[in-house]
Amino acid sequence: MKGLRKYISPFTPDQSGAVSVLYGCGGMLIIMDAGGCVGNICGFDEPRWLDSRSAVFSAGLRDLDAILGRDDLLIKKTREALADVDAVFVGLIGTPVPSVIATDYRALKRLMEKDYGIPVIPVETNGMELYDRGQDKAYRQLFAEFAGNGGAGEEECGGEVCDIGIIGATPLDTPAKDSPEHLRALCGGRAVCYGAGDGIRDVMNAHAAKKNLVVSPSGLGIARMMKEEAGIPYETGYPVEEAYCEKFLARLEQCSPRKVLVIHQQIFADGIRQKAAELPGVNEADTATWFMLDKEIMKSGDAKLREEDDLMELVTERGYDTVIGDPLFRRALPGWKGNYFSLPHFAVSGSLHAAENEEDYWRNAGELI
Repeated sequence: MKGLRKYISPFTPDQSGAVSVLYGCGGMLIIMDAGGCVGNICGFDEPRWLDSRSAVFSAGLRDLDAILGRDDLLIKKTREALADVDAVFVGLIGTPVPSVIATDYRALKRLMEKDYGIPVIPVETNGMELYDRGQDKAYRQLFAEFAGNGGAGEEECGGEVCDIGIIGATPLDTPAKDSPEHLRALCGGRAVCYGAGDGIRDVMNAHAAKKNLVVSPSGLGIARMMKEEAGIPYETGYPVEEAYCEKFLARLEQCSPRKVLVIHQQIFADGIRQKAAELPGVNEADTATWFMLDKEIMKSGDAKLREEDDLMELVTERGYDTVIGDPLFRRALPGWKGNYFSLPHFAVSGSLHAAENEEDYWRNAGELI
């Protein structure tokens, strides 16, 4: 049956992905819901919620508000909230409710900007797609509003030249909450993580970067747009500290893998695949994902998964003896006799297998399940 799941939990949806991009940018985020969606976002899908401040509000739409399109009430409540929040923009995050009633986001943007005097960023998510689609939409709206628009240029970029812009490093795609710090250090020079700890000033100065590094597929759209509009080249890849890699690969090597499948977001999985392919005895290494699979960077043998049964079919038909992925995926391989190694993905299992920092993540990654 299409869409039936017996083993795997629901993945993080698009509205949570949009929030993960805008969360640390200094805006006030309005979730266009009756209250339930914002509870899921902050309680389950946003690991930064418990130890960092961000203004995330529910629109609190009642049935009649949604049916009658009470935009005036939403504008009034947002204006009142802004009196207590020092926000540089207002973000409108879509859910199934505005999707069903066909909310006019462009009209809301015009009315709100006229009223508040600050930018409004509408992200038309609908709660029906996966997190990376929401991230892609949020990046596009964020950069369309701020990149190259009022930025100060290289001379005000922290006193240094902005060497590398890192796109896609939200907690939903990276090992831990401190991953942006590790990525900046590994990139060298002055690297900024858009939407992951670095703020609107860095987005405004995005056109001063020498190149962009895309660490998850949701950042590819905006990276390509910046290359076309500003001539900024981009690379894809996920750098990991060598010491962490060595420990992880040592665990794999003990089981003498020959045919390996890595499951995660495409770019992170590709980085692990490249390392696994170098192990003695490995003659084939592929990746699979339930999320975005960009055809320009995929390699022969990489697979897109849609239904739960697709995983079992892929593993058995191709004869993989080693699978690396989130622990929850192991449950979807009943009866399979190969070796399964843990590689948690927050968008899949959330806090069940989350790590406070990268050291903890890689200490446990590679456990045999």
